[in-house]
Amino acid sequence: MKKVFIIWGCILSAMMLSQKMTFVYDLKFKPNPNKPDLTTETYYLDILEKESAFRCERERVSDSMIQRKGLGLGRSPVFNSQIYVVKNLETANVQKVIFMSLFNDKYFINIEENLNWKILSDKKKIEDFECQKATVEYGGRSWIAWFTQSIPIPEGPYIFNGLPGIIVNISDDQENYNFNLIKIKKLEKDNLFFSKKGTTISWEDFQKIQSDYYADPFAELKARNIKIQSGDEKGNLIPTDLNKMTKQLKKQIRENNNPIELNHKIDYE
Repeated sequence: MKKVFIIWGCILSAMMLSQKMTFVYDLKFKPNPNKPDLTTETYYLDILEKESAFRCERERVSDSMIQRKGLGLGRSPVFNSQIYVVKNLETANVQKVIFMSLFNDKYFINIEENLNWKILSDKKKIEDFECQKATVEYGGRSWIAWFTQSIPIPEGPYIFNGLPGIIVNISDDQENYNFNLIKIKKLEKDNLFFSKKGTTISWEDFQKIQSDYYADPFAELKARNIKIQSGDEKGNLIPTDLNKMTKQLKKQIRENNNPIELNHKIDYE
């Protein structure tokens, strides 16, 4: 972890009182659980009064663009890479956010799985923070967290919350996912740039959406009679080989099938 926690106590206290903070996390994860290769991405936990949003840097920028211009950035065709959660800190409602890659249709899944934390006596110092160990079961994985009561905000990355202090580090016991706090700063805007428009679905609905997308990634384009063209080396437009692209996308989905909710994993063929 970088040496980024040299923050004056009075400034930190003021931010906590206003509940207007950003916690930046470094996520290292294995897209393929059978390979040692790790992918690293930056995630932001933005807290504004009674709400929070946890999303990657690209999603955060895209949300801001959508509110300002009506159009955002494209989404990944791999649903597993969408680690996006919004929380109502007053009601303790937690929702996973999912986007369809082609038309940015938004879905919400209510996270109803209880986090039954076990706080242990183990302690260690992580950078400038005195941290304590806690464990929890979630999504078919066993998680180990280190939290600090120096920042008494019961929040953390992704769905994780409810400890008596901010989570500084949390990883599953197989090291497939590892969230590490790298920076704390004041939230730049009085807005999370998050739209609450979308459709609430169940995990079963989500699994069907994933299976249907895998079966035919371009079904919506075909239904809307939208043609896909690409340019050759001379800049001429040529028809896209959808069969070839479909095979490539299916291969990408199969090889990156390590969802954070392992208990909702689909075994693609």
